[in-house]
Amino acid sequence: MHFDRLINNSAAIVGCLAWIPLAVWIMACVHWSIGGDIDVITGVLGIFMAVGLGYEAINPPVPQMAPLTVIAVLVTVFMFPFVRNAMDKRELRGIDIEALEKAYQSLGLRPDNIIAQFKIAKILFDLGVCGHALRIAESLAPQMPQRFFTEELRTLKKWQLLQIDARFFSAISCSECHAPNDPGNIFCRSCGAPFLLEFAKGRVVGNRLGKKLITTWISLVAMLIGIPLARLLPTALSIVAVLTMMVCAIGLVFLAFRDTTGGVAN
Repeated sequence: MHFDRLINNSAAIVGCLAWIPLAVWIMACVHWSIGGDIDVITGVLGIFMAVGLGYEAINPPVPQMAPLTVIAVLVTVFMFPFVRNAMDKRELRGIDIEALEKAYQSLGLRPDNIIAQFKIAKILFDLGVCGHALRIAESLAPQMPQRFFTEELRTLKKWQLLQIDARFFSAISCSECHAPNDPGNIFCRSCGAPFLLEFAKGRVVGNRLGKKLITTWISLVAMLIGIPLARLLPTALSIVAVLTMMVCAIGLVFLAFRDTTGGVAN
């Protein structure tokens, strides 16, 4: 009797402690949803799963659920730093996009503004559009005297020493007229649109690693918690429930990881 009471008390303590990381997760999901880092549906699902997980940590429907709940909480603790890091990186890329927009605006006022053109190249390089950034900078080099553009020329030389993969030099299609643009162009050669700006925006919007990780977490928790609960149903219904959960989980992960960036011409 004393041993059973000790086990129950320990389970209650573990259940209460589980709410600490889950509360952090819930607040983070609210923050990311409000900030637009994840869509509302993903945010609501993340909050709902965390609340359900916290409830089951304190009141497991069956004794066998307790260790699985602990595993699910540990998965949450493990994944949270990776999700937060992905969200922070996306926020920094958003700042780069704002700077890129301002550089394009400056170039619209003064088309011969070399500083604005090189700034566009530098931001594009930081965003991973390395080949186009390098070609833009190389085209500007003859117009940049050493005594006035020391830092810019030093940056260009550093880029030239890097081994940039050939695929980064592929043409990029304009989002307005769909014309392919080879590296070196700042504006579309066909319609004059700022195609690199739109392409960079697409990379930031499409690169939602945080959402992918959250969706994977939702699927894992649903499987860890849902499958044991499904065993409480009659055999036929249990099989249907497990198969449905597996299909839904795989579908969610597939949709989250599906590449939606596009923009490179074939």
